[in-house]
Amino acid sequence: MLKNAIEFREIRSSDYSALEKIISDTWQYDRFSGPKLARQMSKLYLASCLASQTFTCVAVHNGETVGIVMGKNNKVDSVPMRYKIRQAMAVVSLLLTRKGRMVAKIFEGLDKLNEDLLKSGGQTFDAELAFFAVRSDQRGTGIGKELYLRFLDYLKTFEAEQFFLYTDSSCNYGFYEHQGLERLAEQEYSFKPYMNEEMTFYLYGQVEK
Repeated sequence: MLKNAIEFREIRSSDYSALEKIISDTWQYDRFSGPKLARQMSKLYLASCLASQTFTCVAVHNGETVGIVMGKNNKVDSVPMRYKIRQAMAVVSLLLTRKGRMVAKIFEGLDKLNEDLLKSGGQTFDAELAFFAVRSDQRGTGIGKELYLRFLDYLKTFEAEQFFLYTDSSCNYGFYEHQGLERLAEQEYSFKPYMNEEMTFYLYGQVEK
C-alpha cells in the first residue's frame, strides 16, 4: 500500500527547497541565529551531501518531497561537476557574514570529529549512508524504512558488504540499531564558544561478521 501511495525516484533540482526545509527543521538551524542563516546552513549541508553521493532516492507524497536517502560507493568518484560548483557557491555565501563564518567553523569542527570517529571505528567500509531524513509529519509511516531498503538495494548492485553512517543524539539513532547496525564509536562535542550546547555524535556500521 505504501509503495502505491508514495513515489520514489532520483533527486531533482525541484526537490532542493523542500529538502533544505527538512534539514533546517531536523537540526533546528534557527537556534544558531535567524531564518536567513538557517537557510544558508541548509543549502550548504544539502550541497555538501550532493557533492559526495553516488546514489539518491527521494520520497514524494501528494506532490511534496517528504524524504531523502543518499549513498556513496567509496570505490567510485563520479559526482557531476554541477554539484561541486553548487557546494562551492554555498560555502562562499556562508563566508560573506561574520555569523556565517562562525557557522563555517562549526561545520569544520564537525567534519574533523567525523574523521576521528571513522578512524576510531577501526573498520574498512565499501560504502556510506551519506544522508537520510524524513519530514517530521511523515515519520512512522514506513517511508523511512522504504528509503533505507532502497539504499540497501543500491549496495547490492556493487556487492557492498560493509557501510557506515554518522548520526547524533538529536536524531532517532535507535532506528539503525533496530536495523541491526552496530555502534562503532561515539564522541561528545561542545559548540562553545559559539553556543552553550553539547551533543553526542555516533558512528554506526554494518560490518562483516
